[in-house]
Amino acid sequence: MDSLEYTPCASSEDPDVTPVRTPPQVSDVTPVRTLLLQRIMLKLGNSVYRRKLYYMLGMYISSFFTGLIVGLKGPAFLDLQQITEVDTSQGAAFLTAAAVGGVTGSLVGGALYDRLNRHMVLFVSSFLYAVTCAIIPWCSVYWSMVMMFLIHELVTGAARSGTNVEIVEEWGDEGKPFMQALHFSFSLGATVAPFVLEPFLSQEPELGTTNTSFTTTSDPSFTTTAFNMTTTIAPPRPESNIHYGFLIVAILAGLSSFVFLIKYFHEKNKGTSNIRRMEAQRDTTDHDEEEGPVRKKRTLPRRLLIITLALFALFYFFLDEVEDTSPSFLAVFVVKQMNWSKKYGGRLSSAFWASYTAGRGVGIVLISFVTHDQFFTICCVVLCASQLGLLLSATYGFGTGIWISIVGIGLAISVVFPASLTWTEKELVQLSGKLMGVIYVALGLGGLANPQIIGITMDLFSPMWYSYVLFAESILFSITFLVLVTLVKKVLSKHKHEFKERD
Repeated sequence: MDSLEYTPCASSEDPDVTPVRTPPQVSDVTPVRTLLLQRIMLKLGNSVYRRKLYYMLGMYISSFFTGLIVGLKGPAFLDLQQITEVDTSQGAAFLTAAAVGGVTGSLVGGALYDRLNRHMVLFVSSFLYAVTCAIIPWCSVYWSMVMMFLIHELVTGAARSGTNVEIVEEWGDEGKPFMQALHFSFSLGATVAPFVLEPFLSQEPELGTTNTSFTTTSDPSFTTTAFNMTTTIAPPRPESNIHYGFLIVAILAGLSSFVFLIKYFHEKNKGTSNIRRMEAQRDTTDHDEEEGPVRKKRTLPRRLLIITLALFALFYFFLDEVEDTSPSFLAVFVVKQMNWSKKYGGRLSSAFWASYTAGRGVGIVLISFVTHDQFFTICCVVLCASQLGLLLSATYGFGTGIWISIVGIGLAISVVFPASLTWTEKELVQLSGKLMGVIYVALGLGGLANPQIIGITMDLFSPMWYSYVLFAESILFSITFLVLVTLVKKVLSKHKHEFKERD
C-alpha cells in the first residue's frame, strides 16, 4: 500500500531510519476482521456508496416494523381466541391459515419480484401487510379471522423473499454482515412488540367468592344449627383492546414501506428501474459500481442440485417448525402449564425475542470469524440443550429454568436463517426471487401442520406437549443439518474446479 510508505528525510544509510519501513509490514498482517470496517470508512465519501447505505437503513427500518407485526401475534393469541370465542385447538387454525398464505405468497411473490419492478413489488407487499395487520383484531367471526390471517401472510410473500435478495444484489459475497443486520432489525422489532401490546391486553378475571349462611331449627326445644357455604363466581372476562396496539404498529409499518417507493422513483429517474442487477452484471467488463457487485455464478449438475435443494428444504422445514411455533404458543404454554399471568407470558415472549435479537447482533460480527459449519454446529448444540432444559424445567415447575431455556432457544435459532442464505449464495447457487420463494415455501410448510399438532395435543393431553413436540423437532433439525453439511462438503470437493472456472 503506497499510501502507507514513508520517505525519510535523512540518508537511507542512517540506522535510525530503518524502523519506518514497518508500516507496510503491519498493514500486511492486519486482522481480516477489520477489512470490512476499513472499506466502509474509506467509501463513505463516495455518493454511490452512501446511497446504498441509506437504502440499507431504510430496509432495516422497514424490517424492524415487520418484526414488530410478527411479534404481536404470540402475546395476542389468547386475546384473539377471546375475540372469536374459540379454544386453543381452534385458534391454532389462525397459524395454519397463515402458513398456507405464506407458502402461496412466497411462490407468487418470488415470481413477481423477478418479473416486475422489484421495488414497486416490495412497496405494495409491505404496505398491504401493514393494512391487513390493522384489520385482524376486528374480525370477531371465527372464519373471517382465519381468512384474514391467510391473506395477511399471502401479501407479504414478495417482501419476505425480496428483501433478502436485495442484500446479496447490493453487496454480493460481502453481504454476510448486512444480511445479519437485516434480520437483527427484524428481531429487534419482535422484541419490542410485547411491550407495545401489553397495555391493551385483557386482564385475567379474578374469581370472586360469596358466603351464604344457613340456619336450621327442627324444634324450639332442640339446638339450632348454623353453617356457611362459599360459592365461587366467575366474572365476565374484560374486553380486549388489542386492536389499538395492532393499529399503532400497522400505521408505523405502513409508513416505513415507503422506502421502497422512494427507491423506485429514484431508479426510475435514472432510467434503471427495470434492470435486474444480476442480468446487468453478465458483462463484467462494462460494470458500474452503482449496479452492485458482480455476483459469482455457480451451476451444479441437475441431480446434485435437486438433492441439495431437497435437503435445504427439509432443513428449512424443521427450522420453521421450531422458530415460528416457539414464540407463537409460548404465552399459552406458561399460562396453562405454569399458571402464570398473560403479562408474564408476554414478557417471556419478549425475552425470547430479546435473546433472538442479541443472537443476531452477535452474528453480525461472529459470522466473519467462523465458518458456516462451525456456526451451525454451535447453534444445534445450544438449541437441543435448551429445549431439553425447557422440558425438564416445566415438568418440575422450575420457573428460572424456563427463562434460561427460552433465552438459549432464541440465541440458538436466531442466526441460522440469515447465515444459511449467505452460505447458499457463496457455496452453491445464486439467490433469486424464485429461489427465495422455494425457501419460504419450505418454511411455510414447516409452519403448516405444527400449530394444529401442538394446539390439539395441548387441549387433549397436556400443555407439556408444546415442549415435547419442539424438542423432537429440534433433534430432527440437527440431524438434517449434519446430513446436509456432509453432502455439501462432498459436492464442493468434487466440483471445486468447476466453481473456479465459472467465478
